Amino acid sequence: MPDRRFVIHALSALGATLAGPLALPAARAQAVFPQRAVTMMVPWPAGAPSDAIARKLQPLFQQQLGQPVIVDNLGGAGGTLGVARAVQQPADGHTLLVGTPTELVLSPQTMPAVRYKADDLVMLAQFGKVPYVLCCRADLPQATLADLVALGGRGGKPLSIGHIGPGSLIHLISLSFERASGLPLTHVPFRGVPPMMQDLMAGQLDLAFLPLAGSMVATMELGRMRPLGITAPRPSPLFPKLATLAAGHPRFERFEFDAWGGLFVRRDTPAPVLERLHRLWLDAVRDADFVAWMRSTGSEPNPVLSLADAQAFYVRETARYTALLREFPDALPR
Repeated sequence: MPDRRFVIHALSALGATLAGPLALPAARAQAVFPQRAVTMMVPWPAGAPSDAIARKLQPLFQQQLGQPVIVDNLGGAGGTLGVARAVQQPADGHTLLVGTPTELVLSPQTMPAVRYKADDLVMLAQFGKVPYVLCCRADLPQATLADLVALGGRGGKPLSIGHIGPGSLIHLISLSFERASGLPLTHVPFRGVPPMMQDLMAGQLDLAFLPLAGSMVATMELGRMRPLGITAPRPSPLFPKLATLAAGHPRFERFEFDAWGGLFVRRDTPAPVLERLHRLWLDAVRDADFVAWMRSTGSEPNPVLSLADAQAFYVRETARYTALLREFPDALPR
C-alpha cells in the first residue's frame, strides 16, 4: 500500500504542473504594465486646456513608462464622445482620460444619450483649480459689470452668452449669472472653449465665462476681449489687476466657481496599475519645468493629493456639481 504522504505529495506536484501553464500568463499579465502604447484621451478639441496639459504630461509619462504615450483628441457632444470611448476600452490602465466636471459629472445627468456614469471612472490625480473670467466682446458699449447689470429691465435685444454644451459647468455658471444679474440672455452652445473664444474675439458673441488658463491673460492684455470680473473670492496672482465679480457689483457676493481637471481610468482597473499610474503624476510634479508651466497657466498643482485623497475629492465634487445642476431644472432633460 503506497505511503499516504507520498500520494499527497504526488497529487500536489501534478496539480502544480497542470495549473502552471494557465496560472503563469495570468500572473505575468498582472505584474507587467504597460505592455503596449498608452493613450491619453482628451474629450475636447486641440487647444483646449485639457489638451494643453495632456501634451505637457505626454513626454514625462512616456519617459517613465518606456512605452509610447499618445494624446488622442475626440471632441464633440459636450466632451461625452471622448469619455464614452475611454470607458469602452479595457480596464488595464492603457487608456487614460483627461477629464473635467462637465463631461464626467454633468453631461451624464443632462444628456439622455450618455450611457456612462460619473462613478464608472476613478480619479488618479487632480491638476489644480482655475477660476473663470466673465469676458465681453471688445466693442460692447457697457464698460463695466455695473453698466451691464444696469441694462436689466430696459428691454431690447438680449445679449448672447456662450457655453460648451447644455448642462456644462460654463452653462450653469451662465445661468447663475443670468439669475443674479437680472439680464435676459440668449445662451449659445459651442463645441469647446477655443471656438467660443474665437467668436467672442470676432464680435459674434457678447459674453462668455472663460477659464483663466492658457493664453487667456495675453489675449485680454491685447484687448481682443474685455474682462469684467473673476469668479473667485480674491484676485488671481496670474492677473492681479482683475477684480472679482463681487467687487464689481453687490449682486455677485459669493459668486464663486472654479474649474479643475484630472486624470482618470476605469474604476475596475487593478489596484497595482492605479498605484503605478499615480506615481507618474507624483514624478511629474517633481519636474520643475512642468510645475512652472502649470503655474504660468493659472493652475497650482500643490498640494499633491494621495491616490485615496484624489478619489475622495472626486466623490465630493460629484455631489457638489450634482447639487448645482438641481438648482436649474431647465438644464435637465425633460
